[in-house]
Amino acid sequence: MKWETPSKALMDHLVSKLENVVCEKRKMFGQYAFFLNGNMFTGVFQSKIFLRFPQESKKELMELHPEICHFEPRKGQIMKEYVTIPPEIVANDQFLAQLLDSSVAYVSGLPPKKKK
Repeated sequence: MKWETPSKALMDHLVSKLENVVCEKRKMFGQYAFFLNGNMFTGVFQSKIFLRFPQESKKELMELHPEICHFEPRKGQIMKEYVTIPPEIVANDQFLAQLLDSSVAYVSGLPPKKKK
């Protein structure tokens, strides 16, 4: 898979959607990812936004929206609770906000990660 540089416009779009979420921004995958209590929940990878959901919700979401895929930052390395959101869903502000809210709600309920 050829590496694609993440779009600044896509990152700016995601940041604008997270204005009301108190989270930490860290460098990850050549761009930034966002964390709640040390747990990553979203970010930009190449040309897509990725989000974290519980396994059952992820499965349901992918069944209802086949254009949503597993997040696989390296071939064969599927991140089990993450999906990638394609551009057509990113362009749907209402649906993207709903997905972000669901991801934030899930990750907010996870135990805080201990700092190394």
